[in-house]
Amino acid sequence: MIVPTLRDLESEISRVLREQGALACVLLDMGALARVERSFGEAAYQSLRAQIDPLLGELEARVRDEDMLVRDDRATDRVLLFLDRKRSAAREFFIADLIRMADRLEHQLAARVARLAQPYLREKPVLGVGHGFVVYNPLESTERQLLRVIEECNEAAILRRHRHEREARETLLEIIFNRRVWTAFQPIVEMESRRIMAYEGLSRGPRGSELEAPFFLFGLAARHTLVDELERACRRQTFLDWEAFGAPGRLFLNTVPATVRDPSFLGRGVLDFLGARLSPRLVTLEINERQVIENLSLYREAMHPFLDLGFTFAIDDVGAGYSGLETIASLGATFLKIDMGLVRHIHEKRINQQVVKAILEMGNGVGATVIAEGIETQEEAEALKTLGVRWGQGYLFGRPQDPAAARPRQAVKRG
Repeated sequence: MIVPTLRDLESEISRVLREQGALACVLLDMGALARVERSFGEAAYQSLRAQIDPLLGELEARVRDEDMLVRDDRATDRVLLFLDRKRSAAREFFIADLIRMADRLEHQLAARVARLAQPYLREKPVLGVGHGFVVYNPLESTERQLLRVIEECNEAAILRRHRHEREARETLLEIIFNRRVWTAFQPIVEMESRRIMAYEGLSRGPRGSELEAPFFLFGLAARHTLVDELERACRRQTFLDWEAFGAPGRLFLNTVPATVRDPSFLGRGVLDFLGARLSPRLVTLEINERQVIENLSLYREAMHPFLDLGFTFAIDDVGAGYSGLETIASLGATFLKIDMGLVRHIHEKRINQQVVKAILEMGNGVGATVIAEGIETQEEAEALKTLGVRWGQGYLFGRPQDPAAARPRQAVKRG
């Protein structure tokens, strides 16, 4: 679907402005997509646009024949809908009607555009929507008046975006304070026997909401500098959900740098988090490789009180390319979890196999157990076992389980 440009229809839009004595416009701004091109390249951007453009085709099919949908020549990720509203003595014009139309278009398109952009962009909203209205002035050129109504649309889109962000922050604060989060538990197994060794607790947002996915939940928290507060709420809820889940064995818990300096989670006070059933000796704190290196001195100093209580540590996403393996080895972690990027199609990638061998050698040298994450196919599992990896985690062995929906089940052995 080819949307004409503003230049193509400028004379027709100007005619409507003169004849009606006014002009209403709704702006759809997808400028955030430019970050896809900057970060992932033109091919990725064009691929994304090829998926989004049909949505504009649907929009064009729904608008009235006399309305005009155009692409802004000056910013190709902006689309403008100019409304040809014939004057009627029986019906007055109200800006509120224009706002309702903008709301309706945002409701129809924003979530769909965001889903398509999700692999590339962490934040929302991806689509900006604004409205504008100009009354015809015969003393001023129609070109200048068109520019003015577009600028009004931009200003309205900015205000709308700020309002959405404010509402999103307030929603997140309610989620954090009320601990409206829950934990899914994914098994970590011995690949040969499918025996479950432990579960990893994976935090989720409110069930059924767009913030249920951790990608969006923690992305929103990062935008509003509320990661530490969200992490604290998730950590508390994980221990409560683990109690309800009732699985035996070890719990792996993702954490962030703030954990090791959180006064409520230090010393004997940490036992209040765990509850009566769970011993610190059965809890492993997972720390992302990048976060470890960025906070190396902090972790080296702060790990000791946790180790004294019996906690163990795991380094997550090992081999993601951020740091040297020697630095990780010096931290004395009990578990090393291989980054899923290395695991994906490892049976076809010699370089990935060599990196995994190096991680295994390092693990053997420091006495750390190596676990491969993100295993989805039998071919990946067989390649990892051939390399010497004993433990694995991923959809092949079990999807994350909702403690409210199911009791823990042993992984099913497959032939």
